[in-house]
Amino acid sequence: MIALEQTIVVLLCAGLSRRYGAGNKLLALLDGKVLVMHPAELCATIPFAGKIAVVPPMETELRELLPSAGFDLVINPGPAPDKDSSVRLGLAAALKRGARGALILLGDMPHVTEVHLRRLSAKAEPDTPAISKAEGILSPPVLMSAETAERVISGDDCSVRACLGRPIAVTAPMITLVDYDFPEQFSAPPVPESGTAML
Repeated sequence: MIALEQTIVVLLCAGLSRRYGAGNKLLALLDGKVLVMHPAELCATIPFAGKIAVVPPMETELRELLPSAGFDLVINPGPAPDKDSSVRLGLAAALKRGARGALILLGDMPHVTEVHLRRLSAKAEPDTPAISKAEGILSPPVLMSAETAERVISGDDCSVRACLGRPIAVTAPMITLVDYDFPEQFSAPPVPESGTAML
């Protein structure tokens, strides 16, 4: 087990939103509040040891909004189509703050629940991270120990997913893990996209 109370959450918010089109999808309204505030408010209900958000350099609104929700900011100066650079920057910041565990959470996943995060906590071990799974697809949230985080940070010659080794899969309903990529998702019931959130 890796207790959430000893864990620093790393909220990834530096994506390029290419499939969304113009604007930052994390600032689009979903059920009356901007998308990124759904996972941010979930984090407020759990006594994490700390909260970090990885953001792009020029997104002023995010850089104002997230600190008001209790997040320390880490700037990713070169966001890429994959999440690896943001994951490594966030993990490095978490380790500097003395995290015993690190939880990778995506800013565009509004339906993740505390129940699911507690299940990840119960399954994760110091040498084995816990990763989410729905309908055969592995995706964030991912909970790992400080030792695993160090391995991920130092593994520049491999992807973050490869550096995780063989994580324990914690099953969730597909709706829990759906991520929002397209404008039509904000005005219609969520339809899961196969594999879009994989590390």
